[in-house]
Amino acid sequence: MKARALVRLWSIFGEPLWIVVSMGFPVLSSLAFALLYYSIGATAFIGFAVLGGVMVSFWGNVLWSMASQFNWDKQEGLFEIYLTSPASITAVLIGMSVGGIIGTVPSAIIVTALGWVLFHPVVNASWGGVILTFGLTLASLYALGMALSSLYLAYGREAESLNEVLQEPVSMVSGLYFPSLGSLSPFPFAVQIAASLIPLTIGMDALRKTLFYGNDIGQVWPDLAILAVMAVVLLFLSSLALKFLENIGRRDGTIAVRIR
Repeated sequence: MKARALVRLWSIFGEPLWIVVSMGFPVLSSLAFALLYYSIGATAFIGFAVLGGVMVSFWGNVLWSMASQFNWDKQEGLFEIYLTSPASITAVLIGMSVGGIIGTVPSAIIVTALGWVLFHPVVNASWGGVILTFGLTLASLYALGMALSSLYLAYGREAESLNEVLQEPVSMVSGLYFPSLGSLSPFPFAVQIAASLIPLTIGMDALRKTLFYGNDIGQVWPDLAILAVMAVVLLFLSSLALKFLENIGRRDGTIAVRIR
């Protein structure tokens, strides 16, 4: 786990262009929505835009660095090493998650600092609730990335197309930059129910409540319970799926075949 986390950190901070890209995209999208809210007089929503810029960094990391990583390793011939080593595949995934979270923190800090300096969003936080919600949101998101890694490993290069399909629609319905659940949501009830199946949606709703409306843990406990259940269930499913694929690969010799 430690080894894979260090490799992930080195890959992020060892390439200057990747640092610029990983930090620049969330900053630009966050500032764009903040300026939009400011121009129409909806200053109360500016904090939502800043928070969305922070969380989109982690969502992009889940899709492109977590879910797709095993498929990329398979194409490079590294996945055979994972299979033949005594290390647990789950430990390798956890290492990627830890490295991805730590590597994304600078982007989140930059978005937060710029948003605070430029727009001074009003914050009425219950910090205990914010910290717990943030932790459970990341746990459920990266558990989702671990589950998707098995699917992407099985489908090969089609995984990149799936990433492209998921990136923007999920960003919209999950409410990264505006409320997608409750009375302020622009979506019909059926869409809200479907969006609630995504951990990011529940996490964003709970983060807004605790960060901007001062809700404490006792007020957002249903959201926290849902996030905890999602994290556990997704981790269990990812473990089952990886073990299933690993058994097939060892028996048939197909999982490590590279698709060109």
